[in-house]
Amino acid sequence: MDIWYLVFFLLPICSSSEPQDGHVMNMDTFLSLVKDLESTLTNSSAQDLAQLLMSQPSSSSKVLSEEQASLTHTLLTHKVVALKDDIWLEQGVILAPDGSTVAVRPLLEALLWGWKVDCKSENLQEDIRRPENFVKNPNSLTMLLAMSYSNFDNPLESPLYIPNGCWDSILSPKTFKLQGAPSMNDLTLAYINGGFDGTLLREMLINETQKMSVLLQSYYWGQPTMSAFRRQGFQDLLKEGQLADEIRNGIKCYREHAEPHTLSPINDDQLTSIASEVAKNFEHQLLDCPALVPRCMWEAKPYNGSPTLLKPPLPHVYIHHTYTPSKPCVSFQECAADMRSMQRFHQVDRGWDDIGYSYVAGSDGYVYEGRGWHWVGAHTKGHNTVGYGISFIGDFTSSIPDARILQLVRDRLLRCAVRSGYILPNYTIQGHRQVVNTSCPGDALFQEISSWEHFTKVRDVYMKYYSCIQWFSNESKN
Repeated sequence: MDIWYLVFFLLPICSSSEPQDGHVMNMDTFLSLVKDLESTLTNSSAQDLAQLLMSQPSSSSKVLSEEQASLTHTLLTHKVVALKDDIWLEQGVILAPDGSTVAVRPLLEALLWGWKVDCKSENLQEDIRRPENFVKNPNSLTMLLAMSYSNFDNPLESPLYIPNGCWDSILSPKTFKLQGAPSMNDLTLAYINGGFDGTLLREMLINETQKMSVLLQSYYWGQPTMSAFRRQGFQDLLKEGQLADEIRNGIKCYREHAEPHTLSPINDDQLTSIASEVAKNFEHQLLDCPALVPRCMWEAKPYNGSPTLLKPPLPHVYIHHTYTPSKPCVSFQECAADMRSMQRFHQVDRGWDDIGYSYVAGSDGYVYEGRGWHWVGAHTKGHNTVGYGISFIGDFTSSIPDARILQLVRDRLLRCAVRSGYILPNYTIQGHRQVVNTSCPGDALFQEISSWEHFTKVRDVYMKYYSCIQWFSNESKN
């Protein structure tokens, strides 16, 4: 069995659907609940409120109204529900303003107790002895990873599988359907996002006490939002070797309290080696990669006709700017609208099958899926079958994208694509203008990418031809 299928294996799988009680499952709904409770509990801090919500329905039933208790139960009950025809719904998750999906329970757990292993916790020790109740009590991300590797019967090199999904509606989300079948442990991107967000929110409380409503608004609202950079933020908290150390502590903790007959023998050197490998896989396959916004989330129209498959790994990457839209988008709403606008222009005005680019980087901190890694694009004439077209939203003739957005493509998307086998390790980067008669990707952005590793300085005759045409055009006007 794939070892990554055992990550988070203690989360329950249900065989039938339960209603979401008609609640709109977005961050505004959660924020509204928080503000209502803060108006009643005037002196409550973020931790106080998180503790109250996590104690539902016992002590919180004395404070929450029936409607508030029902909503809290819906928000905190995280599970994946299997329906017929291989349809999987994830519950206990909400749509954030940045377009990402977040599980509420791990968010509150990490906010209260952090992401590290606390082996002295009586709740944790009881959970290890009674794994069927594990999800009901406070636990850390690393403890869940550690427990999944308690016996080490499966290959560590297996790829990490973390399904994302799509909402039935962006404006009024109620049902979240996963894009693929989950592993047996219900590990999802929304659950990971919740753990990351809770950790970062906890860090924001170190220097000053804040109300939860203020905390949520400062983190999830903005242009761009802090939540868009959650992976980088979590990485910045890690000291070298710290994740491996915590996973090792978790494995050791598990083995100290689990039933001995369920465990395979292992020595300290093996323990250290395995913990290091688990941490490396987690970092390389998740933390080092950018968060991708799937087509369904920006409400893409279907592909016209049948797409032609690429044969990765490919040797080339071509950098573009959109030129139109000319203004960099700094929010999910703006970037999604720009993606729809470009797809409409490419399909209707130009008669193409779909949006031309493979991926598109917004200035909101996300990379948007165009034709993706598998479909031949329409981005660089004559070169679409041998390379991917990566575009930045905006006109970058005289300016360049924010440094964090450049880094998102240069240091995360492309490196992750090499690790995943989509791009050759010795790939080349070129500007659109180097192979096609165009000024794309704009003078300023072209100057920027010319300093990137893998950029090829070979100047194609098309660019020389374009310069000549521009010179003759200017002369004819004089």
